[in-house]
Amino acid sequence: MQDFYILQRTDRPLKADEVKKWYYTVNLLAPEGVLAGDDDTTSLMLGIHLNKYLYIIPLVRHLSADEAEKIVEGYMRVTTHDFEIETSNVYEANANFGIPFEYDISMDDEARNILLDAVSRKAHNVWILEQMNKGWRFGLVLDLTNKTHPCMRPWDDLPESYKRYLQRSDKDLVDYYSKNVRKF
Repeated sequence: MQDFYILQRTDRPLKADEVKKWYYTVNLLAPEGVLAGDDDTTSLMLGIHLNKYLYIIPLVRHLSADEAEKIVEGYMRVTTHDFEIETSNVYEANANFGIPFEYDISMDDEARNILLDAVSRKAHNVWILEQMNKGWRFGLVLDLTNKTHPCMRPWDDLPESYKRYLQRSDKDLVDYYSKNVRKF
């Protein structure tokens, strides 16, 4: 594999138009001059590893986390299939490489809000399952005797005043994202 790269990993082979979307997204959103080669020689490499299909674009340097995130966000807007994206400077959840950026993570407010919503939504769904296992159900009012609760409904159906957003550090949010990247 190249020293510097960005790749997309999928469970199935991509159709030609999907491969073009991947390449054009990276070409459009990566900083100028980062793709290896020039206009005539820039290439896309294909591979298979552990029953996954790899669509690898060689780069001349590592992408920063912000640069990679920009590509991921852009690609998520133009595709609907499940995928993982990896760069040559891979960040792993709960990594312990002793590298400076492991705990020095910051993200913009929009990304933080998206991840906080996802974490809070998941926590709410876990809470609902726990409550259902204890015999609770939806009710317009909280009733300890009849075990009804007004929050026993899907996150999207909750009034905003009922939603409880969890407090998480940027590192925790990046860890959550890296573990659940296929859900985004």
